[in-house]
Amino acid sequence: MTTTKLLAPALLTAAFALACAHGCDGGDDLDNPEAAPDIAGRWVSDCLPSPQADGSTQYLRLDFAIDDAAWKLDYVTHADDACATELVTVHIEGPYELERPSTAVEGAWEARFGFTTKTIRPEVDGLRDYLNSLDGCGAADFATGVAQDVLGTGCAGFGQYPGADCPADYDVVKRDGDDLFFGARPADNNMCTAAKRPAALSPVANHRR
Repeated sequence: MTTTKLLAPALLTAAFALACAHGCDGGDDLDNPEAAPDIAGRWVSDCLPSPQADGSTQYLRLDFAIDDAAWKLDYVTHADDACATELVTVHIEGPYELERPSTAVEGAWEARFGFTTKTIRPEVDGLRDYLNSLDGCGAADFATGVAQDVLGTGCAGFGQYPGADCPADYDVVKRDGDDLFFGARPADNNMCTAAKRPAALSPVANHRR
């Protein structure tokens, strides 16, 4: 199994997401289209295929837990199309703010998703070994089944920047009923400044649970 392309295109490129094909209603604020959408809740993507450079396919699932002021994401890569066999889990959390209606994406809001925690947990030995082969990824050796903090060091092989260089993602978010969409992530996963904010949505829908 080739893992060198595991997360750079996937991490938050698949995800972490999103494009509405029709007008989104903003959830609970139908009478006031300028009111920020209510995005609190648990939102989970389908099991998403992620083709690899060697011709194989891995599978991704995003699992968001959002309250009024904070967000959490488990970004899990799997070996199978049922998303039953976990390979590696990236966990991210922090505060967030819905700032203003987007002028680039109809019906969406500009948002800032801050980072206070970033961890990577290899679920199998092959991913552990791959992580340990990367330069500047974590401050110690990885162990299977153990989450290691990478907020300070970043992890370029997984599309993660050090917190000092990238304290937040500047994103767009759009709610369409029981689906939640985020911005289409760039190939380098850099959304670290307002100038890097996506100007389109990703097609990945995260469904309310």
